[in-house]
Amino acid sequence: MDVIQLIKNLKIIPLGTLVSEEEVIGICNSLKTAEVPIIEVTLRDERTRNILKYFKNYPEIKLCVGTVRDIKDIDLAIDSGASLVITPGFSSTLSNYAIQKNIQLIPGTQTPSDIMQASESGHRILKFFPAELSGGVDRINAYKSVFPDITFIPTGGINEVNMSSYLSLQNVMAIGSSSMIPNDLIKNKLWDEITERLKNYKI
Repeated sequence: MDVIQLIKNLKIIPLGTLVSEEEVIGICNSLKTAEVPIIEVTLRDERTRNILKYFKNYPEIKLCVGTVRDIKDIDLAIDSGASLVITPGFSSTLSNYAIQKNIQLIPGTQTPSDIMQASESGHRILKFFPAELSGGVDRINAYKSVFPDITFIPTGGINEVNMSSYLSLQNVMAIGSSSMIPNDLIKNKLWDEITERLKNYKI
């Protein structure tokens, strides 16, 4: 199953910043047990760049690399076996490079101008970020009539309380959330608790 079809089926993407091989092992085992075989690992810590390679030991987990901001990040994602790269905003340079390298890219958007630029570059699945701070459910819903060909993956401030409001929208494919695998649980290696949280988020 390709990564986009998996996202459509699951409707959730857990987000986390991992910094050690032990964390990769723990998270991947939790993802497998919870039957949520996907993760977006964000490049927000320099240590993360050195541990992405360990995901190659878990080919059943679809690795998405987020907070991609330059070409080197895309190369790193490809070398790590990632299925998808996600940017916080739209960049035509990164969009074109991802096409050249034959890796799926989902650009971050927020405004109508962002959406139009991404659409002109051929993107129909867009990240909406930061979701809660950018108008949330109401804003995405308002985009439905203006951009009927666009599907969003909102991320930022989404949790178990408000996720259903986003997923009820016709133009939302899935939601991304760090609350599924909180940093404090990762740091304390509470893998069983993470597994249960993941199960609770499944639709």
